[in-house]
Amino acid sequence: MATLGISSVVKTLSVGLAENGKVLAELSFAGQEAFTEDLIVYIDKLVKKTKAQLTKIAVIDGPGSYSGIRGGLATAKTLSQTLDIPITTVSALEVLAYQHFGQTGTVAACFHALKDEYNFALFASKPEGMERLTADLVLKEDGINEQLSKVKGKLLKAGPDDFPRGGFVALLGEKLPALPLKDVLPKYSHMPNIREYKK
Repeated sequence: MATLGISSVVKTLSVGLAENGKVLAELSFAGQEAFTEDLIVYIDKLVKKTKAQLTKIAVIDGPGSYSGIRGGLATAKTLSQTLDIPITTVSALEVLAYQHFGQTGTVAACFHALKDEYNFALFASKPEGMERLTADLVLKEDGINEQLSKVKGKLLKAGPDDFPRGGFVALLGEKLPALPLKDVLPKYSHMPNIREYKK
């Protein structure tokens, strides 16, 4: 009765399984192994290793790289349809912030977007859970500093060198309601730069 978590929006791919609020297993790949085309292979390896029965899928819908978001969503939606199990989505920034779950303070989750911009969000971390303080934002360094200047109390940082872990995607996904497949859509911080083909 496990939830599968899929994270493919940054340079490190990560898949994980969670059950009853605990991470069962996680696999992460970077460099030459980090291709979204191989996600299904890594998921198969993870499920065979744990002998888990998948009952739900959670996938990051953004922000992050265009191809990473699309690859993760395509894999998750295909598995949801093929296995006839529910699917839900989570934010990459919320997954990053989740590494501080159980601590008390304000979590600043951040990772690189484009050029001199960053994906950024603030969360209140309490022993009983996380509360979102801002939407997912795209800010330059001065904008981040302005947001951080408003923080009172302990500041906990998540990123920019961390990556959203598949196990945390699965943990968050366990608690979230399932979505209709038509509502499982990418959330880009920047619109993809796709040029129209002309003959």
